[in-house]
Amino acid sequence: MTGMYCTKCGAKLPRDARFCMNCGKPVAAIAPAKVVEPTGAPVKAVNPAAASREAAAPAAAPAKTVVPAFVSEAADAGRHDASPSGHPSNVSSQNGSASFDSLQSDSSFSDSSLESAAFVDEPEKSCEAGTCDASSAPQSSASPKRPETLRGAVNATKHRSRRRVPMVVLVALAMALAAGTAYAAYRVYTDMWLPAQQAQNEQTVEAPEEITYSVETRSMDVSVPVDPYDAPGKREAQKWYYPHIEASTQSDAVDKINAALEESMRTDVEKTNAAPDTAKDMGGAIVFICQYRSITLTYIDNDIVCVRDQRYDTGWGPHGSTTVTGCAYSLETGDPIDPVSAFGLTPEQAKSAVADAVTAYLATDPSDVLSTNAVVRDITNMCLMNPALGSGVDVENPLDGCSHFYIASEGLVFATEDHQMGSYAYGRREILVAPSDGSLAKAGDTVAIEAPMDFSGSGQASSQ
Repeated sequence: MTGMYCTKCGAKLPRDARFCMNCGKPVAAIAPAKVVEPTGAPVKAVNPAAASREAAAPAAAPAKTVVPAFVSEAADAGRHDASPSGHPSNVSSQNGSASFDSLQSDSSFSDSSLESAAFVDEPEKSCEAGTCDASSAPQSSASPKRPETLRGAVNATKHRSRRRVPMVVLVALAMALAAGTAYAAYRVYTDMWLPAQQAQNEQTVEAPEEITYSVETRSMDVSVPVDPYDAPGKREAQKWYYPHIEASTQSDAVDKINAALEESMRTDVEKTNAAPDTAKDMGGAIVFICQYRSITLTYIDNDIVCVRDQRYDTGWGPHGSTTVTGCAYSLETGDPIDPVSAFGLTPEQAKSAVADAVTAYLATDPSDVLSTNAVVRDITNMCLMNPALGSGVDVENPLDGCSHFYIASEGLVFATEDHQMGSYAYGRREILVAPSDGSLAKAGDTVAIEAPMDFSGSGQASSQ
């Protein structure tokens, strides 16, 4: 029969016990002790001092099984049937009972002798010079590093758990702080830095350069017949002028406008250069030629450009005819535009504006031969017609899209023809019909734009 006993209270322990169920003493290793049951054979009482020495000796090796000294001697006595004094032992039941009582009385001692072997938690006092003072080493002294009881172990575990809780909280807080910092950094990046960077990149991207325009006045040399009847064979050298627009960047629209102006001027120059300068070369027919022409730029902005085209044509009669027309062009496409629509008026608004402006002018400078009603009626009936179509003006080579209107810095201007306001001597007028925003001029005022001229022939007419 084997068993383990607590070295502190002596209680018997189960084989797999880790703590004494009676006093809570921790058990590190249990060495089963062989217990000899009394069989009737006399057993010699064990010397307590010898048993104590035998129990102290194996304390350094807790793994070994320790057999108490009194058990060993009792076994030897049984084997030899002799008492410790050497006499044969014929032990009666009474003596056997006494021996068993003696064994029981020594059981506490034998249990104490097992203490150092059964519990490794109680170290022995250090031995010096190979000897140990068993009496000076208290067997019940516990290790300072290990708890003695189950309650102590539980308390130590609780203390360790409490020490771990703050660390877990700190780790959780650190992770939360890191996550919050990362999210804050993300929001700063997406809400502040990224938009600012995009705005900076947009600012650094160069905006499309705004096109600016300048105007150069160019001219063509022309040989003009003076008068085939009064001065046969006589010709006069002239310069006819036209504008050439320069853009700060390459512009197909501007190139198209320049080409249209130059081509129209060149066509008239070539016709005039080829015109006969004697009556016999005319073959008795009336030949109208252009004795002078000048195209002047009167208005330009970012969207449109407008020119005023003045010419003097003659058939060698008492006088020639001066005609002023206008034409606007889109700076986006280069195509001609009606000046009225370019200025922002409808045809009906333009007719009404012309009637009001002519009436206002005649109120200060009445016609010499015509009534105001007759002048207004005639002008409003023909003001929207193409000058080359049915207006009575001999314009052989007008600009495409030409009109009786042109745009100047003062506003929308209407140019009358000869005989419309009165006699030929009364002349023609260029009247402001719709002032521009911010203009100090008013409807009914005249606009004087003098074309550059160096024509001195007999048929020259004044611009007024």
